[in-house]
Amino acid sequence: MTTLPPDFADLERFVPDWVHADAPARMAKRQGSTIADIKAFYQAMLPRGEAVLACLRGHQLGDLPAEVETLLRLMLMLAEVAPAVEWYDDPAVYDGFPVGRICYTRLISDTGAQA
Repeated sequence: MTTLPPDFADLERFVPDWVHADAPARMAKRQGSTIADIKAFYQAMLPRGEAVLACLRGHQLGDLPAEVETLLRLMLMLAEVAPAVEWYDDPAVYDGFPVGRICYTRLISDTGAQA
């Protein structure tokens, strides 16, 4: 079963491991992955970024078809891992705020309409 728009079928292999429901889950995935796995995902996604964004621009948050929502979640994961690749070469963001101290008091939907 395809979970992405047809133009993005080449990214389908990343859906099971890299699509997560929210920011805490994406952060946990980044921190629990090897830098080699993160780089493989990043290197596959980055060249497709402009096309993904063009597709996303054609839709409204809160009214995303399931395949486009999955594509958005892949792009959000790219944003999560980019600093690990581009700045740190490490899944952890060292010299930053201690991850164990992050406590979300309110999560905003990644895909819901924004007021």
